[in-house]
Amino acid sequence: MIPIPLAIFTLIIFLAIIWLHYQLTYWRRRKAPTVPTTGLYKLRNREHIAYSYQRAYHQMKRENKGYAGIYTLITPTLLIADLEILKLILVTEFEVFPDRGFFVNYKSDPLSRNMARLHGEMWRKIRTKITPTFTAARMRQMFGNVEAIGRHFMQVMEKQAERKRNVVEVRDLCARFTTDVIGNVAFGLDCNSLEDPNTEFRLKGDRTFSDVNPFWDMLASHFPKLFTWLDYKVATPELISFYSNIVCRTVEYREKNGVRRNDFLDLLIELKNRPQQEGEYQLEMDDLIAQSFAFFSAGFETSSNTMAFALYELAKNPRVQERARENIAEALRKHQGVFSYDSLNEMTYIRQVVQETLRKYPPVPSTKRVCRRSYKFPDRQGLTVEPYVHIIIPIYAIHHDPEYYPQPEVFRPERFSAEERQRRHPMAYLPFGAGPRICIAERFGMMETMMGVALLLMHFKFSPCKETAENLIFDPKNVFVFSIRGGIHLRVEKVQ
Repeated sequence: MIPIPLAIFTLIIFLAIIWLHYQLTYWRRRKAPTVPTTGLYKLRNREHIAYSYQRAYHQMKRENKGYAGIYTLITPTLLIADLEILKLILVTEFEVFPDRGFFVNYKSDPLSRNMARLHGEMWRKIRTKITPTFTAARMRQMFGNVEAIGRHFMQVMEKQAERKRNVVEVRDLCARFTTDVIGNVAFGLDCNSLEDPNTEFRLKGDRTFSDVNPFWDMLASHFPKLFTWLDYKVATPELISFYSNIVCRTVEYREKNGVRRNDFLDLLIELKNRPQQEGEYQLEMDDLIAQSFAFFSAGFETSSNTMAFALYELAKNPRVQERARENIAEALRKHQGVFSYDSLNEMTYIRQVVQETLRKYPPVPSTKRVCRRSYKFPDRQGLTVEPYVHIIIPIYAIHHDPEYYPQPEVFRPERFSAEERQRRHPMAYLPFGAGPRICIAERFGMMETMMGVALLLMHFKFSPCKETAENLIFDPKNVFVFSIRGGIHLRVEKVQ
């Protein structure tokens, strides 16, 4: 006779196998188009996931498939290639696909309560509250703080060039610049990482993405109830404590002493203390911690990478670099030589340089949505997407599709002239996303990046050196953003 514990264990295994088979035949049972999942996750083979999605995307285009079923772990997932379907998901039918599917620990991980991860009604309430903080008028108020750090950045770059015999690793310096900018604007701190790269804030910033385990984060997003019960924290206790203490101490000091700095944290404090209308959401201290952290994590690495990639491309394309420098001089002449928020916005070619950099190296190479109620696609296949199906949007693949960008590996800022942009599908360019969940800090990110690039080109000339990599290699372990391995080394010389 089989012992009862063994019989129960055998039954559990049997039921688990049946359930797994049921899950992994999801798309076959619905007769949906598919692409092979082999090779979609080659982290062990040192390939970034963006390239795996790109291969699947190209196969879908060859086979005229607007979307195809794959599996993320064991969760049915749709990979999208058709831009009209993509527009439905991100914009037109946003209420059906409103969430990014990230795990949020409301109880004991305030950093996970940030706007990028929030879903449902909580996301809507926070987004409504914070949207007015990123108007053009607010950017104008913040400009002076950012420019002062930019001027210091120029001094540090000059010292580094002299010390290193004109060969500088620009990616690290750009990261120190954006650390000081975001630390100042989001937390009200003078981080001074430009002078000292080993400041605590700089070191913690480097760990913002690297300390998040992509596998466990993915697992938590697929089984949120289990991980909520386990009290899983996305961030490490050390990072939670560090950022929470900074915000709490700064808010307490400003409120007690009536200090105002016209930065992002000031605006959050103002929202927290403003009298609420009936039924309006009241910001709590955890919300200030979460949104300050979101602003830092979204603006630190993405902006510094974009600046470094732009310098890399300008170094390899001297004609583009010279035209960009002429555009700066022309804009400054219109404003009597004053470098200001208005003169920066006149630098249309610098904007195009940054836009083309974001096209070629999108900060977030892919993004995700989750279906919340049944929806039938209005195409000829008419697939019905069911609740909890995940949607993958392969941004890197779309940005490198020759149908939308001929010779996609060529760096050509003119792609973003008004005429060329008008000819393209609006969903062919997604560095900040699209629809109601478009990046709320897009305006600030563009201002910070354009300012950094413009100031650098005003003072320095960039060119390749023997240490300059022929092709940039992205770290496959960092699936959230494009992160460079080995840095970006360029020759840096003063402009005469």
